[in-house]
Amino acid sequence: MQKTSDLFIQNIKNLPIWVKQVITKEILEDLTKKLEDFTELVEVDNLFQDMCPKLTFKGKQELNEHNLNLSDGYYIFLQDLADGCNMFEITIKNNWTLADTAKIFCRLMELEYFQIPDFETNKNIAIAQFIAGKIKTGEFLKRIGKITVIQLEQAIRYQKQLNDEGRHIKMASILIKMGFITDKGLDSLLLLKDEAKKRLTLSIGFNSIKYDDTKDKEDQIIRMQREISRLENENIIMKKRLKKMLNINE
Repeated sequence: MQKTSDLFIQNIKNLPIWVKQVITKEILEDLTKKLEDFTELVEVDNLFQDMCPKLTFKGKQELNEHNLNLSDGYYIFLQDLADGCNMFEITIKNNWTLADTAKIFCRLMELEYFQIPDFETNKNIAIAQFIAGKIKTGEFLKRIGKITVIQLEQAIRYQKQLNDEGRHIKMASILIKMGFITDKGLDSLLLLKDEAKKRLTLSIGFNSIKYDDTKDKEDQIIRMQREISRLENENIIMKKRLKKMLNINE
């Protein structure tokens, strides 16, 4: 069975090469600009979205027996892993946000229901925990090597000192004040977290609507409009059902 993410990617691959060249250039420039202080997060050969961990014996047992009686989303995630899906496919297929996927990923990782491949970096685990709200900014920066353990400890002590004085300042502002990160760097981190909360709107199947120049143009336009409307309605219905089943809020 063809994966949802494959259909999405195929829509892009079907574009002419001269269009894809411009898109690639523009996207790389946009990513580099928005993540200027975190260029390692632009590395396309090592993404959290590509991770496809394998279920452990405990994970397979829980998938089959539901001993912990977890919410449906966790078992959907486990089944998707069993089917060989990566984080990107799981997110798109289930109409989740990447933050939704990361939250489930982190919880099931804590339960040791899957095995992280040895070649996966600490960075991807840290990204999952950061966008899931499991670790804060300072810990995330330490985990990806942007600040040292000593610098984080200094920032924590300084924050405590300010708190004792009645001045409550967030860790991110402390790190900027101490010169460990820049304002632009903080903006990049906030953008990374905010973007992870967005859901991808798909129009899967639109590339199957073909135009035949041997037939009446007006009739074809009407047919294509009807088909697009039908597909859009199906997407809306599917999303509503998934959100209700998984209790996902916008």
